[in-house]
Amino acid sequence: MPVALSVKRLFRAAQSVRRGDRMSALFPEVLEELTAPAFLGEVCRKYHYEDAQIGELQGVAEEMHRLICGEAFWESGEVLLGNRYQAGLPDAVYQCVVMSLGKGIDRLQESYSEKVLLSRSYMIEVLASELLVRGYDAYNRHVRGNTDRHVARYHFPGGEEAFPLELLPELLGKLTREVTCNSAFCMQPKKSVVFVAELTRDEKIRCQGICMGCHNGYCPNRITEESAVRRRLAEMADMPLPYGYSRILGIGR
Repeated sequence: MPVALSVKRLFRAAQSVRRGDRMSALFPEVLEELTAPAFLGEVCRKYHYEDAQIGELQGVAEEMHRLICGEAFWESGEVLLGNRYQAGLPDAVYQCVVMSLGKGIDRLQESYSEKVLLSRSYMIEVLASELLVRGYDAYNRHVRGNTDRHVARYHFPGGEEAFPLELLPELLGKLTREVTCNSAFCMQPKKSVVFVAELTRDEKIRCQGICMGCHNGYCPNRITEESAVRRRLAEMADMPLPYGYSRILGIGR
């Protein structure tokens, strides 16, 4: 298991993040999914939308797609932790990644709320969350296809002692000016995620992605149907969730 770093030491490590080695439009295969019938059908089943609502959901997805295609992006940079972070993987390297759907989605959601179109506002939340989850899978495929490593696991600021929430502005500051966070660690644009990916060459250790369809029961990032139920209960009780899961599942802090 990783040995936790102090906040001060981890900040020093964060200052070694190189300026993002890649910034580009969000993965094309993810963007194309947004308006695909299969994707929308899966969203309908998962969130129990009725047949009569499919047309409205399709319309919201098309509005989102026009905005996302011009704004959504991802960027990465290596976190040089050196020997100060002793993970169980001797060959591990760490890459910080930010993914964002852009500011337009926030403005569209706000306009729906102002017009009391609450159903459409929630549809944006659902579609954006599902799209970002697919972004993790796309990042996994990118690493496998372009390096000699693969993702062993994800680390989220605020998700564990070694990666405190206070690390978030440090990582963002080294990666991009397009995503910021305030003193309460709320990011703008809201539909954004930041994580540190632990990369390895060890074929026995793999993280398939953050999704309910993953069959790796030992994956530390696994989200099960049970945890989805806990998420809904947490929302109703207004209970805070760790940063990583709140970002993945579209719950604001």
